Parts: sequence; C-alpha cells; structure tokens
Amino acid sequence: MKKKFLSLFLVLAMALALTACGSNGGSNSGSGSGGDSSGDGSSSGAPAADGSEFNQLNIIAAHGAAETTSENASFLKFKELVEEKSGGVVTVDLYPNQQLGGDREYTEACVQGNVTMGGPSTANIAPFVPALNAFETPFLFSDRETVYKALDSAAGQALLDSLETAGLKGLGYFENGFRQLTCNKDINALSDLNGLKIRVMENEVHLAIWTALGANPGPLAFGELYTALQQKSFDAQENPAELIYNTKFFEVQDHVYLTNHIYTPYIIYINLDVWNGLNEATQNLIQECMDEAVAYCREICAENEQNCFDAINESGKSKTYEISDDLRAEMVAACSSVYDLVIEKAGGTYAQDLWAEAGFSPN
Repeated sequence: MKKKFLSLFLVLAMALALTACGSNGGSNSGSGSGGDSSGDGSSSGAPAADGSEFNQLNIIAAHGAAETTSENASFLKFKELVEEKSGGVVTVDLYPNQQLGGDREYTEACVQGNVTMGGPSTANIAPFVPALNAFETPFLFSDRETVYKALDSAAGQALLDSLETAGLKGLGYFENGFRQLTCNKDINALSDLNGLKIRVMENEVHLAIWTALGANPGPLAFGELYTALQQKSFDAQENPAELIYNTKFFEVQDHVYLTNHIYTPYIIYINLDVWNGLNEATQNLIQECMDEAVAYCREICAENEQNCFDAINESGKSKTYEISDDLRAEMVAACSSVYDLVIEKAGGTYAQDLWAEAGFSPN
C-alpha cells in the first residue's frame, strides 16, 4: 500500500512539474469540495498567452480499466479531440489501469484537487454520491437502446448533476456494460447459486442482490481478484465482458453466464473547482469533446463486447452460456426485496425517475 501511494505521489509530482510552466493557478468560483485548482489540472483564469480564447489547462485523467478497453479508447478520443480543437492549449495526460489507484482512490484525489478527471464505475463511488445507487437496480435495462435513452434523459442528467455534492462536475457516461457471472460450476437453476462465494464490489446494493439470490457475497479490491479466483478464495465473480476478458478472469473461471443482471456505466467527471475556474469557451469545448467521445464509445462497445465473448470461447479455457428464461425469471423474482433498498440508498426520486425512463416496474 505504501508503494502504491508513493507511486501516486511521484506521478502527480511529475505531472505538476510538467504543467507548472503553463499554469499560474486558477481563480475558483465554485462552492463544492473540489479542493485547490492550483495543483494538477490547474488552469490560467485568463485566455492563453498565444491569444487563444481557451484557458490553458492540463488535465490529469485517471481510470481503472486496462489500456485495451473501450473506456481507455474513449478517453484517448477525448484527448485527441480537445487537444486538436484547442490548438494544444488544453492537454490531457491519461493514466489508465489503476496507475493512480482504484476508482475510490483517484476519485478522492480528484475531490482533493490532485487529479482533474476520472471515470469510475458508478457503484464504486456511490458512497460519495448516493444517488448513483439508482444504477445498481437489478435487471433494470433490457438492451443498450433502452440504456442510452435513459442516460440521455433528464433523469440521466440529474444523476450527473448529483456529483456536484461531492465537488465533481459530471460530464457524461462511457460504457462499462452489462455485468455477467463467472464461476466454475453449472448454474441451471436458482438453487445452484446457494452458498456460492462470489466477489462483488463494496456496495451495499450489490451485496443485497447476491444475498437475495442465495449466494455468499463478499467485497474484494479489483486488483486482488485474479489471484483470489486462482487460489479459490472465491468461487465466482461478476463483471462486464471487457473486464472479464482483459483481466483474464476467464483463465481461472470456466463458465461465463450471460446474466446481464446489471448495466454499469462509467461516469465521467472533472473537479468542480477546476471547472468553475474555466471561462465559458473552455467549458463548452470540454463538454463538446466529451459528448463526441461518448458517442464514439457507444459506436465501439457492442463490437468490443462480442469480440471478448468470441475470444473467451476460442480460448479453450472457458465458455459463455446463455441462461434460460426460467432461471432469469427466478432471479428477477428473488431480487424483489432489493428494490426498496435501491430507493432508500439513492434518496430523492433518482431511482424512480431512472426506472420510468427505462420503462421498468419492480412489481
């Protein structure tokens, strides 16, 4: 752990040194808890010295997914767009694959002003932003078209806006995808889940879901999961296809069940004080480029997911399996006790509004 935080400090110190020449410390007008924007990701309050209409800004962006995932590709698209359209006045230094820590660690760093931008799974930062628990509703979305309609709705925007309570400005959603179950046993009926020791994210709703399904869920840091599965400390885990493939969980789990039990978005944010210290032209530029990156992410995600499934099936180590309609119906019915918890944890009407956009009824 000490080595991880030392590495984080060194990377951030290096980034600060590289950006100090072009940044004089922004003037902050935001009231969130985003920290001092004169650190990494700082901006000049006035237009750049070259006469550009944009504030000079170096964005330190972090996420936890591998370099080969659609999230990383989408961040690279954002970097390409914003650097090109700003003429290099706005730049992005990208740190994927937990280089600056896991979702919670770099989110805390962003709130404190030491990282500028991040893209965590919603469940991992729900402790900071409870409204995001709305996304953890089991079997909420039937397909991607329904997902995108909901994310682009007023309910989706309200969930982005809820980040401001934590000192973050929500910019959009990249795709993590539908979550699937992996294990080393046949799952043909709900009773086959009884006692299954499954790793889940440290989120109360996720723990409640798998408890309701009869399993024995427990949290574990994502970076420790492969070894835990290899050593059989856990029998199973659940994640979207790209993470199952790129983190090689299929090497130590020979069944991948296409349960689609939760759709998990990556929620993209920027430090709120940094955002409020930018002029309108720079804010509009960043949002426009993020919107284009979100569209790009949606273009590549379905194909990437299928490529991961194909590679798993061709690996000789694991196979994907559809679950029966009967098993799905059993799982949905077993989760009936979870929906009130989602409403409670999300607060307000965040969950109900998202459900309405998805055409979902828990009854």
